[in-house]
Amino acid sequence: MTGTTAVDAWRAGVRAVIAHGEVFNLFTTVEQPAAFDPAWLQAHSPRRRGVGGDDLREVIKTIFPYDLAQRVAERASLYRDYLKRHDRAMRFVRNRGTWGTYFERLVRFPDHPDTNQLETVIGKLGTWQKRSGTSLVFHLSTPARDTPRTRGGPCWQFGEIVWHPGGRLDLVVVYRNHDFFNKALGNFIGLGQLLNFICVASGKTPGRLLCHSVHAYNGGTVEALRAVAT
Repeated sequence: MTGTTAVDAWRAGVRAVIAHGEVFNLFTTVEQPAAFDPAWLQAHSPRRRGVGGDDLREVIKTIFPYDLAQRVAERASLYRDYLKRHDRAMRFVRNRGTWGTYFERLVRFPDHPDTNQLETVIGKLGTWQKRSGTSLVFHLSTPARDTPRTRGGPCWQFGEIVWHPGGRLDLVVVYRNHDFFNKALGNFIGLGQLLNFICVASGKTPGRLLCHSVHAYNGGTVEALRAVAT
């Protein structure tokens, strides 16, 4: 599946999921993942469209807190402010027992609170004297915390930054389970904003987002999925 923007690529995947019910090993390419139209937040959000499901804004922010980043320019302050808000939210009863967010794991890996994978990648991109053909990797899952489960837990397993000649960066990701009704569009948008953040911080140019969804499915009804994809 290929599309210019996150919405274009997601719609292509939606058509495949509706046609087949579920798809194994679905590959999606977003050519311009950094593109972001705020109108999408209303038009394609299951909750805001009144068909149940998740709020698109909240799905995006599990990967990249785009609204907070607009107000906090300095990276260390962004990480600190985000974690403060995150930790406060995790004390609420409804959040107890949940595993957290992807952005938390990028800036504070479980059981290794001083490990900021995002800042490490930005630092390498900014200080290496020569382009490396070796991908820079993010880990989102840890066997010490994430026991096998059919639903829930981090579905984004890992990501790789691929540094091309000319300073262009691709982001390659693998999802073990991908709900194209509730999650996939928010994931694509959030990943695109994350890639853009990395590029701005390291002086590089956003390339493509390439996503391997090992299992893609519809977490809502066919009618609801068609409605949010329209």
